[in-house]
Amino acid sequence: MTDPRVERAAGGVVWRVGNQGAEVLLVHRPAYRDWTFPKGKLDRGESLIECARREVMEETGVRPLIGRYLGRVAYHKRNGLSKNGGKYRRVEGQERNGYSNGEIRRKEVHYWAMQAEGVAFAACDEVDSVRWVPERDLADRVTYETEQELVAGLQKGWRNPAGRILLTRHAMAGSRAEWQEDDDSIRPLSKRGMLQAQAIVDQLQGFPIDTILTSRATRCRQTVTPLAEARRLVPEIREGLWEEAGAVEVESLVGDLPGGTRMLCSHRPNVTTALRALLGDRVDIRLEKGSTWVFDFHEGKLAAANYLAAPA
Repeated sequence: MTDPRVERAAGGVVWRVGNQGAEVLLVHRPAYRDWTFPKGKLDRGESLIECARREVMEETGVRPLIGRYLGRVAYHKRNGLSKNGGKYRRVEGQERNGYSNGEIRRKEVHYWAMQAEGVAFAACDEVDSVRWVPERDLADRVTYETEQELVAGLQKGWRNPAGRILLTRHAMAGSRAEWQEDDDSIRPLSKRGMLQAQAIVDQLQGFPIDTILTSRATRCRQTVTPLAEARRLVPEIREGLWEEAGAVEVESLVGDLPGGTRMLCSHRPNVTTALRALLGDRVDIRLEKGSTWVFDFHEGKLAAANYLAAPA
């Protein structure tokens, strides 16, 4: 469960390969006179990874490819002021968050590596300029100690592809009770489900995907077909994703950690089994039709879990 006393935010360490090797994009915020990574607070109903991608796009004009989860930095801030790197700085508009003036609370900012394919930056009041900095000079160019510590903690290979599983429950299908055929595996998506399947293409746009695995059920195959066509991938059918598969088969699919990104599309019982295997006995697991869980792994261990609600 999320602690309401902790303010959560997310951002990206945006990189490209330049003439002098890897370069990282920093933003300048005139209100704070700092150089920092693009980041910001979560919107209502937004996951951390969605927030990170949105903030990068809004502040830099980059439509990034989301790479490895890099961890988080934490610091304490006073209502109306932010203590980051040992100095308090004025933060406007914090009174709306339900905290009394002067109250000190914890802020956590989560970061992902993000590859830039192009930049369409437009200056605004919040960010008036951006700068590409050679990776070797990065620790000296960011303003805050917390971000300097993040840079110091970047491990070799931080720009390599993420080890990630995208776990999707199939989109909305016709009613099981009204289905006239004996074989439920051929029950198709509804019209709304077909629209959801199309919308998933845009929702997952920032995620590189290497492999798509699906249940043999028509509703699962139809859910991944638009995405597979957009990525020029051929979905692979796995019996372990069929609704009647056993827990051992399901757990083996999520236990075999990928070197890149693998998408799995299955049914509610299977997805629930996989979530229990990865997250433990959680009471707040969400699982609407057409939704996707994003699991990031580091050195064989789960590093981050984010829920993407089904497209409206």
